[in-house]
Amino acid sequence: MPEVLIDWEYLLMERVICLVTFLALSIVVSPIHAQAVGDPQEGLSFAQQVCSACHAVRSGQVRTPNSRAPTFLELATAPGMTIAALTVALTTPHAGMPMLELTADQRRDLIAYILSLR
Repeated sequence: MPEVLIDWEYLLMERVICLVTFLALSIVVSPIHAQAVGDPQEGLSFAQQVCSACHAVRSGQVRTPNSRAPTFLELATAPGMTIAALTVALTTPHAGMPMLELTADQRRDLIAYILSLR
């Protein structure tokens, strides 16, 4: 049976190259991810223009114009409330909520604002 020789230096170099590549890609992709979060100030502005007819959009507001609509603070502090949960809520029709056609930026900004109220 032939003896198998392992080139440890070669394997180590391959792993180092993979690690460096991974780190380089992580650095390149991270600003894109950061932009996907949204701008809470833009979200507040949008909420005041579009959502405030039914919802209390500021953290100090305790009453909503529509008694069936939760405050944004209630939404932000609801158990399990995440970016994903808010995205689903804003993109699928549900009782009492008009189906808004938001751009991706508007949706990200609005979600960023709501979650900033925590």
